[in-house]
Amino acid sequence: MAETKDRRTCVIAVDGSNYATEAVKWFKKNVHKPGDCVLLVTAIDHRKHLQYGLHVSPKAVTMTPGNPDSITHAFAAEDKKANELLEKMKTVTDGLGMEAEFVKMSGEAGECIVKKAKDSGADLIVTGCRGLGTIRRTILGSVSDYIIHHSEVPVFVVRH
Repeated sequence: MAETKDRRTCVIAVDGSNYATEAVKWFKKNVHKPGDCVLLVTAIDHRKHLQYGLHVSPKAVTMTPGNPDSITHAFAAEDKKANELLEKMKTVTDGLGMEAEFVKMSGEAGECIVKKAKDSGADLIVTGCRGLGTIRRTILGSVSDYIIHHSEVPVFVVRH
């Protein structure tokens, strides 16, 4: 008979939305077992602050980087927002009586979540879903869609 491990590692994607909070609650009610290692993962994507601006003048079109000071402030603001999100999620998990580790990563959310699941040897990933329509999801992309298609472990998509 194959040996089973006693402790599961479960990654839950959180982004501050009600959908993510409901996914955490759903996980606790339907999947969680005592002793599970629960990782709540959020991602900060700073790339939008590193984009170049397009300047058009009568003589030339040039690309210039954004203001370094504003980039530094934007990074700090996003980091603060992520810390506040993780504090909010700590309140949620404490209220549910569920121990969790809180992980803040930098990069695109779907990629970060799949990477953390792989690196931690996760047994499953749980994510909420905003319920974008087919056209919006195609144009905007979807974190849950990315996770489903790139994860090596089972993914629960909690719809509300």
